Amino acid sequence: MSYRTIIAEAWLYTQQNKKLIYWFGFFPSIFTTAAGVLYLTYQFFAFKKSELFAHSAASHSFLSDVVTFIFNYLSSHAEQRVPLIITAAVLGVIYLLLPTLTQASAIQIIARHRNGQEAGIGDGLKYGLLSYLPLFEYHTFAKTFGLFTIFFEAAFVLRNLGTEIFKVLLPFFLAYMAIGFVLTLLFTYADLYIIIDNEGVMSSIAKSAKIVILHWQKTFLITALMLIIGARIILQIILLIVVPGAVIIGTAYFASAGTLAQIGIAIGVVLGIAALLFAAYLGGIVEIFSYAVWTYTFLELTSEKELSARENTLSARDEVPHHDGMEN
Repeated sequence: MSYRTIIAEAWLYTQQNKKLIYWFGFFPSIFTTAAGVLYLTYQFFAFKKSELFAHSAASHSFLSDVVTFIFNYLSSHAEQRVPLIITAAVLGVIYLLLPTLTQASAIQIIARHRNGQEAGIGDGLKYGLLSYLPLFEYHTFAKTFGLFTIFFEAAFVLRNLGTEIFKVLLPFFLAYMAIGFVLTLLFTYADLYIIIDNEGVMSSIAKSAKIVILHWQKTFLITALMLIIGARIILQIILLIVVPGAVIIGTAYFASAGTLAQIGIAIGVVLGIAALLFAAYLGGIVEIFSYAVWTYTFLELTSEKELSARENTLSARDEVPHHDGMEN
């Protein structure tokens, strides 16, 4: 089966399974998208207050300002302290646990549907829980050489240690990024081995590297296509975030005080929530589509028998009985 056929069938499957998009795509994407927005916002203001962009060196970092603001707010609003802490703890646990669980559940359902089995949302959760711990362990390990991890480590060095030290460390960051890209490509099928075949973390990594080397062309082509699709979605999400931000900034500029500014901020908040939900739904569709593409590819590649150098491809022909052309 060609990679074009796999992608076409995966997209058709995604369109036909709206419940899968909602439960295992849209819902977790709300948390991951919101966390991504908050993290990028923090990076923006942290750079803005750093010596790179500030006219004078700030006495406190942006992180210090955030911590101080939270501490002062909780100190002056004692009645809200416990509910806010509990809410923050629950959201943090959901953010850490939900994406891994929904990935395992979605892939279980997709693989079982592909093999003609009946599987619903409850079945996916049941089987997803069984592979949750090794998958969470693998994700924790894989994040150490992920692209975003390397990017934010470099940003931390640039922001806090200055441009001179950053220039010295830049070759190491570039080498780390290249190694991370190769490892990410080699570990493409590791999570699928964990979820579908119940393999351990190290065994899944080794088997994934082997199957990528044996089928590197198809893996690379699909990876490139998924990166292009992902980049397009990220651009759309950024544009969605810019709209409410522009409303708030524009209103604050034209009306520094009064009712008009408050209305503008309210409109910006509403648009921001709507943009978050739409971006989460868009990201959920791409997430389920991506799971389907890689699950179909994995099932196809692992079902193929690899021939050793000693095996004779003509042996199968020799087993076929010869006929003398006469029919009974």
